[in-house]
Amino acid sequence: MRTIPLLALLPAVALAAEKVPAPADRIERGRYLVTIAACNDCHTPLKFDQELKMPVPDMSRMLSGHPEGAPDPSSEYKGSDMLIIGPTLTSFKLQFGVVYSPNLTPDKATGLGGWTEEMFLSALRTGKHMGGSGRAILPPMPWAWFGRMTDEDLKAIFAYLRSIPAVKNEVPPPKVPAAALDGISVSTQKLVERMKGAEQTTGKKSQSRKGAPARPGSGQ
Repeated sequence: MRTIPLLALLPAVALAAEKVPAPADRIERGRYLVTIAACNDCHTPLKFDQELKMPVPDMSRMLSGHPEGAPDPSSEYKGSDMLIIGPTLTSFKLQFGVVYSPNLTPDKATGLGGWTEEMFLSALRTGKHMGGSGRAILPPMPWAWFGRMTDEDLKAIFAYLRSIPAVKNEVPPPKVPAAALDGISVSTQKLVERMKGAEQTTGKKSQSRKGAPARPGSGQ
């Protein structure tokens, strides 16, 4: 009788676990969190609604990011401008270059279809793509705030993103010089360390109050 080493089975077990559908309540929790966090504001392109006479999110392209071939912001900086937004609300001109909202749908070629849950959580904890091994996540994405969410809430968001329709949309890479990307990577690491220090300080203050929760904003 032929035996198969247990370690040889682990990749297949991991793959099978990845294909198991998330519980409905977790997906619904993720939908709620994505809604109140206004993820659609930047990741779903706008289109002009002739009946309403106003721009509205194009939900046929929900969370698919900057449309391939869509124009960049065309205005120039004036006065104290910090950010200029493009016509679909998915492209952003900052002082260091132009940034595009990525595709969050489960399309394997152009979206998050190739990501694992662990990669998703790690990216939002570290501020770097591909689970912490890629380039820095660029402004205006508020990854640091998402990174303070609980593991369960981030897993719920990922489960919801895996449940929505996949949209094939190749978002262009950011038009940011390499030197600027390097500088942002250094700043991102400093921010992660600052956040860890703030959490440790908050924890010590909480313990000194005999278990009382820290006040909002303490340790900032």
